[in-house]
Amino acid sequence: MIPRCFSNYVSTIPLLEEVAEWSLIRKWALSEVYRAKLATGESRIVKWGRNEMAREADVYRDLVHPLRMNAPRIYASARLQDSGVIVMEDAGTANLEEQPRPAYFLEAARELARLRMRAAGNLEKLLPEQAIAAYSVSKDDILSLLDDLLQSPKLAAFGVLSEVKAMLPHRLEKLYRSLPATIVHHDYHAKNLLVRDGGIMPIDWPTAYISPHLGDLYCLMNEALSRCGLSREELLAAYAGEHDIPLDDLNGQVRIGGLCWLIKTLRSLVYGGTDWIPGSESWVPDLLNDVERLYRELAQAG
Repeated sequence: MIPRCFSNYVSTIPLLEEVAEWSLIRKWALSEVYRAKLATGESRIVKWGRNEMAREADVYRDLVHPLRMNAPRIYASARLQDSGVIVMEDAGTANLEEQPRPAYFLEAARELARLRMRAAGNLEKLLPEQAIAAYSVSKDDILSLLDDLLQSPKLAAFGVLSEVKAMLPHRLEKLYRSLPATIVHHDYHAKNLLVRDGGIMPIDWPTAYISPHLGDLYCLMNEALSRCGLSREELLAAYAGEHDIPLDDLNGQVRIGGLCWLIKTLRSLVYGGTDWIPGSESWVPDLLNDVERLYRELAQAG
């Protein structure tokens, strides 16, 4: 039986009626993900999303595939009002969350460096101006998100946000001036990094955008330490080996990128995300602690 969330899409995606078996992978208020086994024995990943999650097919079409990212193929998609469905390649189940080996995390750092360089080099060659404008997150956009956090009653007691507000504009100005715009996955976590033939394929791109910041490497470093004990220095060295960048410079870029990622993520959670993602309310205190830690590290570094 076709899951209810797909029932209105049968006429536009006939393949939904060819599915012999549905296996639920994830069910949230804003998205549902299934592995669909076809009568032929092949399988597909079928995703339903609402609001921001409904834009995933657009992100693949406008950003991910034109920039030649290593990502799953899309077979079909459709939109109806505020929701959408996407049928995509089943790229496998072996991710870094299930196989947290140091070698895989190091390769994920190298893959991140490669995809960022590839995207930066192809951005203006392969994307039309309107796509770049639509998906770009500017330094002013990040500061506007920070302003929203400062106005949230939920975070009124967290004084370091005001200190971040005073420090961040200059740092962002330097970052955006010195680094090229590129693609940011924004969910570069172990669960979204598949191991395929010894390489890494990032999946789940609905929140991707264009910016120079290195929040993706910040997220990967945190998980590598907690899941397999890899140090910050080891991940930085793996990334720098592909990118040819001094480690001191990279360290500072990751801290600023971490703040950008935290600000954008906290803005999403505080303004509705905790209502949609089960258990996400408990993430907020830890994320705020990370904001304070990064701010202190940047202040100490000068």
